[in-house]
Amino acid sequence: MKRLFPLLLISFLFFSSVLSVNAESEFEMYLIDFYQKQEKASKILKEIETDLKDGSRDRVCARQREAANYGIEATESLIKAFKINGSKTEMENLQAGLDKWRELRDYC
Repeated sequence: MKRLFPLLLISFLFFSSVLSVNAESEFEMYLIDFYQKQEKASKILKEIETDLKDGSRDRVCARQREAANYGIEATESLIKAFKINGSKTEMENLQAGLDKWRELRDYC
């Protein structure tokens, strides 16, 4: 569980660094995809955390992989959005976040 908190922190830091643009742009579509998938991943991870605190390990690995897959897809969308926006400053951090999601997926 200690590994989940840095992942969530990194993900939420990206939320604050994103600029909004025209709602019909490709950039916006990737951002919307990012937010939706990131929200799903966060929800699953919070449920897992609650279950573990309550002593239940029911389907933890399967749900962790599901959350990580959403996180991977979300981060890939964010990377595409940043590329469209021309931003290169966050790419290293985004790649590190992507690697953390993959590690979380493969951990179980």
